[in-house]
Amino acid sequence: MEAQDIRILRIASDLYPSTVGGAALHAHNMSVMQAKLENEVTVYTSRHDGMPFTETISGYRVERFRPLMKLYGNPAMPSLLLRLAAENKNYDIIHAHSHLYLSTNICSLIRKFSSTPLVITSHGLTSQTAPGWLNHIYLATLGKWTLNAADRIICYTEEEKEEMERLGVDGRKIRVIHNGIDTSLFKPAERRRDGNRLLWIGRFVPGKGVHYLVEAFAEAITVKRDLTLEMVGKGPQLGAIREKVHELGLDDMVKIIEFLPNEELPAVYQSADVFILSSLTEGVPRTMLEAMSCGLPVICTDLPQLRRIVEGCGLIVPARDSRALAKAMLKVSSDPALAQSLGACGRERVMKSFSWDETVQKTLLLYRDVIESRSTYYEGERCNAHPDGRTV
Repeated sequence: MEAQDIRILRIASDLYPSTVGGAALHAHNMSVMQAKLENEVTVYTSRHDGMPFTETISGYRVERFRPLMKLYGNPAMPSLLLRLAAENKNYDIIHAHSHLYLSTNICSLIRKFSSTPLVITSHGLTSQTAPGWLNHIYLATLGKWTLNAADRIICYTEEEKEEMERLGVDGRKIRVIHNGIDTSLFKPAERRRDGNRLLWIGRFVPGKGVHYLVEAFAEAITVKRDLTLEMVGKGPQLGAIREKVHELGLDDMVKIIEFLPNEELPAVYQSADVFILSSLTEGVPRTMLEAMSCGLPVICTDLPQLRRIVEGCGLIVPARDSRALAKAMLKVSSDPALAQSLGACGRERVMKSFSWDETVQKTLLLYRDVIESRSTYYEGERCNAHPDGRTV
């Protein structure tokens, strides 16, 4: 990829490795790659106990801000507002991750009084931790305002772009850039799969629909006793899920791992036979793309932004339907030819359409376009100015 020289300020409420999750990992990986391409990258993020306030990670600089409080896992950092107000002019572009965070609301407020362009990446239109009524009110008011204040908005699918436009977001600002995966790292295992090892990776939050997954597994295990389920992740519902597993008598068949560093995840996918996504809401989860890249057949819930990606390469079931999910588990795990066909299709689709290098390059090109557009605009303003400072 072509080297750049852009001064980038990234705003990510959560950042890998202190936080495990798709958006946090995306922000980290994007920063690493952009720094390697000779850009100056700084990330403002929230501070967890014991973390340094400033440090350099893999070529980019991190500044952390202590949260005053958290609302549904959303850190409120008043000091970030002051820092952004003072420092935004020292960057060519500000890139905020997820319109659902208070930190991105702050970026949009600063943009109203600053000439530094703002890009916002949506990592899913609705929150997986906040209740539905709050999502509805937020998106219709502050969420829409936050997105419309940006110069450009990145989303992962055409379906999400259409949802934003229906919400009242200016479609001229929206660009679709697929989430990308390193297919050289996430690759199929060189072993024969027996179909019995089911895998789920994510955060234990309401929007992931994990209760339905456990209920479905409990039903499937009555038919196929050699099934196992491995779950990798952390989150506020972890305790409740452990209790449910125990109540259903699944302790010997369900293994929960609270944390794995990203570099160990390829081996986890490669040791599994089927990947399951039971979410009630989603953007385009990295875990699903990583599983497909590793040649795993995927079972996912029927969400518009997932359907186009998975269709033909996995089984799609209604959300909140444990029985349908159990039937899909049994179908894939009992049919090796089907599992092989779906997995090969998924690998091919990710390699063709979800390259990480392409994601990074398209994001940098978008930066250039926004920066040059702003420069042209301000040059035009100066050319059309009267001696008294008014413009025509």
